[in-house]
Amino acid sequence: MSDFLKRTVSSKQFPLLLCLLFLGVSTGYPLALLFLQSIFPGILGGRFDGFLDAYIRIAETADIVQLLVNSLAWAGATTLVSWIMGIPCGYFLARTNLPGKLWARLSLLVPIMTPPYIAALSYILIMQPGGFSDSFLGTMPEGFRQFFFSFWGVTLVMALSSFGYVALAIEAALRCIPSRLEDAATLLGANWKQIGWRILFPLLLPAILNSGLLVFLEALSNFGVPAVLGTRANLPLLPAEIFFLVTSWPVDLALATSLSSILCLIALMSLYGSRAISAWFGSGSYRPSNSHVRPLGVVGLTLAWGLFGGLFFLSAVMPYFAMILTSFANEWTDGIPSLTFAHYRQVFSTDSAAFGALRTSLGLSIGAASLCVLAGGYIAYVNVRSEGLLQKLLDGLALLPRVIPKIVMAVALILAWNAPWIPVDIYNTVWMLLLAYVIIYITDALNYANTNLRSMSVNLENAGAVLGASRFAIFFRIVLPQLKPGLLAAWITTFIVCMRELVASILLLPPGVDTTATYIFNQFEQGDISMAMAMATVTILLSTVVLILFQLRSKSSN
Repeated sequence: MSDFLKRTVSSKQFPLLLCLLFLGVSTGYPLALLFLQSIFPGILGGRFDGFLDAYIRIAETADIVQLLVNSLAWAGATTLVSWIMGIPCGYFLARTNLPGKLWARLSLLVPIMTPPYIAALSYILIMQPGGFSDSFLGTMPEGFRQFFFSFWGVTLVMALSSFGYVALAIEAALRCIPSRLEDAATLLGANWKQIGWRILFPLLLPAILNSGLLVFLEALSNFGVPAVLGTRANLPLLPAEIFFLVTSWPVDLALATSLSSILCLIALMSLYGSRAISAWFGSGSYRPSNSHVRPLGVVGLTLAWGLFGGLFFLSAVMPYFAMILTSFANEWTDGIPSLTFAHYRQVFSTDSAAFGALRTSLGLSIGAASLCVLAGGYIAYVNVRSEGLLQKLLDGLALLPRVIPKIVMAVALILAWNAPWIPVDIYNTVWMLLLAYVIIYITDALNYANTNLRSMSVNLENAGAVLGASRFAIFFRIVLPQLKPGLLAAWITTFIVCMRELVASILLLPPGVDTTATYIFNQFEQGDISMAMAMATVTILLSTVVLILFQLRSKSSN
């Protein structure tokens, strides 16, 4: 072995190379194959003909160009509406003496925990002709119904599921901005508009952009809402079209991968554009401080609780009411159902398809959450504690699952693990879906571990290294116990999102197998709405119970 290779593959570099290999095979290889397939449609068969044919078809097809415009406009509109809803909520939580802040914060978490496609299904039940609105409130004005089943109605449903991210990010950022800056401006005669625009806005811009980027990417890649509500609103969007191209005969992989590649490039451009703007305005980061709260008068309290109460009613009360009532519905008379527990008995009947879907989701979610925590925690540790060119490459690869749209990753995994040169046949098995969950959601563990590691002293690790411990031993015996609270939170988060995962599940599950998300989607499409909503209710209750147990355990350990 040459001196160069000996220096590269040293004991210190081995963990870094191992993490690079894992992310390279799991994330880099599928995405590289996706881009190659979009450029050379016959590359899986060893041919290099048809160079850029699919991209030429996209440019020459007006309907596909309109799909791209629709998707960008919808994601942008969802981000804008989420900002309008979320920024005032974050300000009230961080800068005012609003009573009952715990309940206000909880009202933001409930819609975050509700899968957007379930909220969309519930709103369809409310707003459709003869739905709950017509039954309980009288016939809805046709103009209002048309507004809901339109671009802005679909935008509103998605924003109601996403604005909580913005509110919590703004609250956290405001708590780190010393209020003395605003106090000084007030003493110098500045009014609240000048303070907001010239002081708070520049300092909050990174948080606004980062939370907006999260909402934008989530909307851009969301499959459930466009597939469920977008089709009824005559709003064709890119994720639903990619799904159609991959699953409908004849399969058009070339066009699907080209559209996926464009979606991927848009996501990356959005990420780096947001970073560039944030860097230009400055990081806006300060150490946490005890910011003064502004007293709210009667008008302020009314506005604040009107805002939180109204958003909670729209984002949680209405969809949950429709979901739960429908789950008990038996026979409908004049729009009013008779009630039964039969659907829940079927969900928990051990020989039913519903119970099989629930069992599959539980097994996959527990397995994926555990693997994400172990692999993500170790990758974050190696990344934070390393430096040099290889570390920068690892940091870039670790960033990809965070920004790549889920449907793009799912299509890339289909190509990667269904390729003729793959010796292990895991495609069309549940192991394929487990792999997809780990790849797509490992970023939660990476984020939690990165945050904790950057605030941890390296003295204990250095002492372990001096005593001859390997990087693996240092991680498992010294670092991992300190990361336990953050990784436990990452486990809970990953478990919840895997229980509700739709797009990867519906693309990658083998025939005859369902998860809770695919079961809900399929039952709704087949017209068995009550069974779909019973499964949705059970899934959300399970996730809530797990979250409550985590919170109780965290309180008891403090």
